[in-house]
Amino acid sequence: MAEEWFDRYLSERGYSADIPDDSDRKNPDRLITVPDGRQVVCEVKSFATFGLLKEARFREGSGGIRVSQPMARSQKEALQPIRDKIKEAAKQLKRYQDDGLPLMVILANPMNCPVPFDESSVIAAMYGDIDAVFEVTEPGAAHEGTSWLQAGRNGKLTSDHHYISAVALLCERPHSAAWATAWFDENRPRFDRIQDMIAAYLEVAEADSVPQGSEVFLTVIETIGEEAVRLPRDLFNGPLDLRCGPAPDGTGLTLLSDAQ
Repeated sequence: MAEEWFDRYLSERGYSADIPDDSDRKNPDRLITVPDGRQVVCEVKSFATFGLLKEARFREGSGGIRVSQPMARSQKEALQPIRDKIKEAAKQLKRYQDDGLPLMVILANPMNCPVPFDESSVIAAMYGDIDAVFEVTEPGAAHEGTSWLQAGRNGKLTSDHHYISAVALLCERPHSAAWATAWFDENRPRFDRIQDMIAAYLEVAEADSVPQGSEVFLTVIETIGEEAVRLPRDLFNGPLDLRCGPAPDGTGLTLLSDAQ
């Protein structure tokens, strides 16, 4: 399903996709050609894992529903499925590192596996578990110390896969989701109780013509190494697409605006 999503995304933007057939190489999934002739090599990976629920133990809960015992996962454990997929994709792309083309890993989660699938988690998987850093001031100091987040251990993309240009999250959004959001925004002031609002929404959803279909889009995370071929910012920039790139002050990655 992940490759179907990606092929649909490419088709909607007028990009063509070929499956490389080179017996001397371990081939990636797609060689993308945009209308002006530029090319990008992509490897698509999806998840089939219990992720955060791996090794979960279940017990009988109320009403006969089985619930898991309380669990805790370290960042390293939680992010490992993402790191594994990036590593697998990088192996497919490595043979193309000297071809002068951008190399991009596409991650998708069409089965909604329990893995942290958002840009912040993927950035942490790429560059290191998130550490919270605090400055502690002496008692009686005029100002409080500052705090910030930074990448810590277990980030190996730059050293191990320095040729990767970008990692992207491929997602699907049903048209009905935007319709539902608009309905709730418009009608929320009418209701004092959440139960009444939900009941009204379900009644309207059954009677009205709820939009069908969906949209697919990418969140592209540029890599910060100097050795990879840069992915041009006018590619993979559809109306719903997002892009994270190096912050102007060099302190990390940030969400880029269209002007950037």
